[in-house]
Order: sequence, then C-alpha cells, then structure tokens
Amino acid sequence: MENLVLQAQKRAPEEKVKYLRQQRIVPANVYGKTQNPISLKIDASDMLRTHRIAGWSHIVVLSVEWEEIEVLFQEIQKAPVSGEIIHADFYALTRWEKLTTKIPVMFVWNSLAVKEWALLNENVKEIEISCLPRDLIDSFEADLSLLKEFDDVIRVSDLWINEEKYEIHNLHPEDAIAVASKPKVAEDLSAPVWETGEAEWNITDEEKTDTDNTSEEK
Repeated sequence: MENLVLQAQKRAPEEKVKYLRQQRIVPANVYGKTQNPISLKIDASDMLRTHRIAGWSHIVVLSVEWEEIEVLFQEIQKAPVSGEIIHADFYALTRWEKLTTKIPVMFVWNSLAVKEWALLNENVKEIEISCLPRDLIDSFEADLSLLKEFDDVIRVSDLWINEEKYEIHNLHPEDAIAVASKPKVAEDLSAPVWETGEAEWNITDEEKTDTDNTSEEK
C-alpha cells in the first residue's frame, strides 16, 4: 500500500468554521479507542487529493505538528454544488484492534464469455470486512477470466479471501460477485401477429346462421 501522509494543524476553539472554509481550509476531527479527540484544519486540495487515493480502506498518516497518527477516513461532508470536502472525521487506528471497513472489488483480466457477447453483471462493488490494521489492502481482485461461458459466475469463494485475516460481514461464500449473462434476443417485430381469445368469439347470431347455412349447402 502506498504511504499517504496528510499535513494537518490543530484548530483552536475560537477559529470559526465559516472563516476556515472561505480560506479553502477543511475543519476535521480525529478520534479513536486510544486517541483523545483533536480538532484539526487541513488544506482543502490536500484533503480531496488524499481521499481520492485512500478511499475508506487505505491508511493515512496524519502529520499533526510533531505527532504522526495512523488513521482511516471515517466520514466526510461535501458541498452540494461544488462537491468539495467541507468537513472530515478520521478514526485513529490501534495496532492490535480489529477495525471494520469496506474493501473495493477490482475486476481484472478479460472474460472469454464477454468477448462472445455475454453481458457482464457486476453484482458487488465492495466487501465489508473486519481485520487488523496491518492486514488492510486496497482491493480484492476478481478474475474475469473465470467467466468462459454464458451464465458462468464468480462467487465470493473465488476471490480467495484469507478467512483467518478477514471476517466478511455482508456476504456468504456462494454469493455472486459477477455473472456472464446471456443477452436477451430482440423480438422479431416483422413476424405476423395471430390474435386469439375473446375477439375470436365476437360473431353475431346472424353471421353464425349464415355460416351454418353455407356449410349445409356444401
């Protein structure tokens, strides 16, 4: 995993949040099981760039004056129009404490079934797990080359997730990660339409009598 360092400064109680945001500085908090809460301020550009790389499962080192704190992004708040981060919470890691987070699924290699016009349905984008901080990874890889024919499936068990390191919360081993679905055949609109049902019996008594007489004459 890439070593990510984010520079931060302690935020004084009298510093107004509104004023900081006008200066493109993000107010933030860091807390944890063994970490006393600290109010921080971080450059908005640095914050956005780091979050794009780290996501929710990559360890970030907060450099706060003379202290370095290993954290994960816990929650962020974005401006509704610009999409800029306007607040962030970090969770400080404890070396021997398991944490719960979501690891993205990365689809790698190519599928023979997809090359033969199968539709690739990616059912799962991320997996919620618990693990020790040192076992965090950027993603779990799903090998698309396993999809060789229509209706082939990649299951959770195909990802070879080490159960001793990672406890999976939201999925079972047989759950489908991706499926090579057979494409639906388009309906032939040029084919004749044969109507059946109620319309077939909409014959008046007079028409029925004429039909019967014709049959008798024959």
